[in-house]
Amino acid sequence: MKLSSQPEHRAWLTQHGRVALLGLILLAYLRAVMWLDQQPLWWDESLSLQRVEQPLADLLRGVLWISDNLTRIPTIDQHPFFYFLLQGMVVTGAGSEEFAVRYASVLAATLFAPAGWVLARWFVRRELAPPATPWFAVLLAATSPFLLWFGQEARPYALWATLSALSTYLLLRATEDQRLNRPAAVGYLLVELMALATHYFAVFLLPFQVLVIVVWAWRSRRLWAVGAALVLLGVGALIGLYAAWLLIGQGGGGNFSEISLPILIPDLVNAFSLGLSVDYGVVWWIDLIFGGLALIGLGWGLLQRQRLAAGGWILPAFFVIALALLLAVNVYRPLYMTARHLSQLLSGFVLAVAIGLAVLWMRQRIVTLLLTLFLLGAVGYSTLNYFTDERYAKDDYPRLGAYMQERMMPGDLILYNEAPTKRIFEYYAPLDAVYAAMRGGAELAVFGAPLLDRSVDETIQWLEAQAPAYRRIWLLRSGNHVVQDPDGRMEQWMNEHFTLMRDVKFFSQSSLHVKLYLPTIPVFEQGTPDIQHPVLAEFGGLIRLVGYDADPPQAADLPSQTRLYWQVTSKPERRYRYIWRLLVQDAEGNYHPQAIVEREPYEGDAPTIYWDPGKTIMEYVEQPPLSPNAPVEGRRFYALELYDAETQEKLPVTAIEGGQLAADGVTALFPVDGP
Repeated sequence: MKLSSQPEHRAWLTQHGRVALLGLILLAYLRAVMWLDQQPLWWDESLSLQRVEQPLADLLRGVLWISDNLTRIPTIDQHPFFYFLLQGMVVTGAGSEEFAVRYASVLAATLFAPAGWVLARWFVRRELAPPATPWFAVLLAATSPFLLWFGQEARPYALWATLSALSTYLLLRATEDQRLNRPAAVGYLLVELMALATHYFAVFLLPFQVLVIVVWAWRSRRLWAVGAALVLLGVGALIGLYAAWLLIGQGGGGNFSEISLPILIPDLVNAFSLGLSVDYGVVWWIDLIFGGLALIGLGWGLLQRQRLAAGGWILPAFFVIALALLLAVNVYRPLYMTARHLSQLLSGFVLAVAIGLAVLWMRQRIVTLLLTLFLLGAVGYSTLNYFTDERYAKDDYPRLGAYMQERMMPGDLILYNEAPTKRIFEYYAPLDAVYAAMRGGAELAVFGAPLLDRSVDETIQWLEAQAPAYRRIWLLRSGNHVVQDPDGRMEQWMNEHFTLMRDVKFFSQSSLHVKLYLPTIPVFEQGTPDIQHPVLAEFGGLIRLVGYDADPPQAADLPSQTRLYWQVTSKPERRYRYIWRLLVQDAEGNYHPQAIVEREPYEGDAPTIYWDPGKTIMEYVEQPPLSPNAPVEGRRFYALELYDAETQEKLPVTAIEGGQLAADGVTALFPVDGP
């Protein structure tokens, strides 16, 4: 498309210019890679990891297998395959740590900077933008908070934005003269196919690109290109119809809301300028500055007839056509949740703002410099928020995993709610160790609930039948995906029919917590239950250990189960903690701890101030795996101490049977292997 007869001004960069450009590209990389694994994965990212772990055929077809460990069902992912293919290459070579899982997005965010540069250079060569535009464009691209957010997220949005910028540039290069630039045309087709294979919403950019082809074909009298453009548009329509069927057919998009232009434009401007890590109510006036600069950039090519004829309509059309299509589809079906669903427009916004700054630079350089520094300061504020403000942090699955690692043991039933959250819980909670223990015969089970092939009521019946076989039940619950049981009826039934001992909440943008249930109340009203090792250790004449059960370890990486049986001679008025240790005595008589538990009974869920005389309280204790540094030869003892939870004062042992009193007078020792 011969848009202008102006010279192309192909002046090469000076050495200092090349160094500066390389420095800005390096800045884009460093921002994206910095503290890449500081934030944990969130649920959507776990789906990406699960996608790349599938067989290649399933990855390409978008098949995600959802499992509750009884049933597996295939679902179709709502994203095409190209990003996950690249991500899979990285994961295959570098592992599945957060850094590697997100690294493909880092590279995509980095490449956006040179893509923005070449796109801006094309506009400068066509005299559709002032000469300083590429520098402002690459600076904005390198510091973009939007790309920081999605460049550090294992999702396809950064790649989609970069491919959209490259495909637009290559199309403009291919059609800038009457004679088609074939290398650029081939490059455009390849990159556009990559974009369509990265996100289905890439079809919203196709009508603009088809318009560019049609205008070129009309002016160069190459009518065959019109047919090619219509074929391209038809391919886009088929992809759009498939995406609609995929989204609607699986019930997706139910959380999308209807939008209007007054809602859409501020949301896009805020996201593309200051990103997602700011409060719009605070920074709206800065958004207005970015928006005003973008309007200057959009209007620059329209103000003169010569510029308009040379292609000044291109940048406005880039936005108008895509937004008009989205709003038209919105009448029938909402398709927009956040600005990430229009990531392909980021390059146009960055270019428009860059043109606006370059226009001001031609007139008032000092003012423009100060304005640029101010905008970079606002970008820095958003960046600081991203790394430090809890409001923009991701769900704290690592802490949940560390919590469960110390507590899951044989005799437990572990439920993850719901089945699609399996991969994120497996990633952070040590469920692999549980599965290994189960394969070795340990009495453990892990299921997704509600069950995939049963209703909520049928799942409740199944759970009621399963419960007697286990001593404890854990419920790992995330609010990211609540579809099967949106009213929480299963959890409500568990609250009513089991003893809820603990509800531990972890930081989350929705909800993330762990509940511990006991199928039976661990209190014996009359007499003493059957105990493997009946002993007596009385502390301060108040609290007694009357026995313990110690199950042998069933897995090297998991705690073993110990049960302590407590009584009180009178109702305690204070809270007490205990120290339960497994010791090895060497030949010289020195004691070496192999495992230590220190806490209130039931970790404070059943404190001593609520204990009544005449009852026996059974406590489940997670006996940690043996310390590898402790000697294995020698006599073994269990040691018990009690102390005031507030004052730390230890209670003296006032009576002991079945064991011996240590020299300190506050420690009861019980031989494990006999005298």
